[in-house]
Amino acid sequence: MSENDEVAIRLPEAADAGPLLKLLERLQQESDTFTLADADDPMSAVQEADQLAQIERSTSHLLLVASLGSQLIGVLSIASTPQGNVGELGLAVEKAYWHQGIGTALVDEALYWAQTASSLEAIGLIVQTRNVAAMRLYQKMGFVRTSTPPETVRDDAGKPVTAVEMVFPLTDTDNTSK
Repeated sequence: MSENDEVAIRLPEAADAGPLLKLLERLQQESDTFTLADADDPMSAVQEADQLAQIERSTSHLLLVASLGSQLIGVLSIASTPQGNVGELGLAVEKAYWHQGIGTALVDEALYWAQTASSLEAIGLIVQTRNVAAMRLYQKMGFVRTSTPPETVRDDAGKPVTAVEMVFPLTDTDNTSK
């Protein structure tokens, strides 16, 4: 990236549906810590555009993209969990753009949304312990490890890896205001 290039953190538009699907495919190919929940059931661009419209109206789901000009280079999602009041965060940035503050900017924007516009009480995530950069990012942004013991998850290749749960509470437990 040159000095004149500016990365935008924004909500995706319907026209981003196809490029977003291509970004997700690239991200899955270049990282063994990034997996798609529905990788076995791919969406069409039309289905993705419909899903983007639904997410935009939600107070418990968020999707943000990082773009450099017309190219999508990163994505962040928050999706409500079965508990309903906790959102699960997912984040991925293309490898060529790692360590440039893009992940931090995406998480910062997502936490602002979560604190000001969402119906969620907390944001949680599961991160592989070998992903040291991601763990540092989440800690820097205020996420804390839960008391849940580390668990074994499978990476994209099916290899078992250790992961921990982290959480960012959105409500005060001591009855003070946000």
